[in-house]
Amino acid sequence: MSTLATTDAGAQAPTVSRARLNEIPYATISVATDESAPAYLVPLADNGGYLDYRDTAGNSVRVFGGALAGIVAVGFDLEGVRHDARDPIAHATPLALWPSEVWREYQFSQRDLGPYSIVLKCVMQPQGREPIEIVEIPYDLVRVVETCRNVRRAITNTYWIDAGTGFIWKSRQWAGPRLGHLTIEVIRPYSSS
Repeated sequence: MSTLATTDAGAQAPTVSRARLNEIPYATISVATDESAPAYLVPLADNGGYLDYRDTAGNSVRVFGGALAGIVAVGFDLEGVRHDARDPIAHATPLALWPSEVWREYQFSQRDLGPYSIVLKCVMQPQGREPIEIVEIPYDLVRVVETCRNVRRAITNTYWIDAGTGFIWKSRQWAGPRLGHLTIEVIRPYSSS
């Protein structure tokens, strides 16, 4: 299986069967950039609901609920993301109870220049039901497109959610101005029990 560090730009996604992934006895997610094949990661720590997933090369992706909350990989560090307390991406919420807008603060580390933040206001728009497949398992989910803006930038995130629970099975989330977007798929959900 590939890692975030070893996937080549433009590489064909490796064929990984559900049977092979079922051999992993832990929660598992797949993560891909727009230019890389998916890497498969397992959680190494649960820090108060923040799950630190790692691949075999030591690259990490931090998630909080269904929200990207940090990344250390391939030289692009998203130190953290502060979420509005009502953010349904960070706190699983049935779709019918989602607020019309929330804010997020993306915190970055520049190697020589120090930290900086980007604060965005995000508006979510459900797009309707959409069947998807995550490694041989079909899901009938609701696709939600989120547009986040400030005076300097506009980004779009997409989520595929269970409307009844608010659980996010798949997402395409912005990871910063240099890395772009990550696609995250839940192969096996995390359970704290």
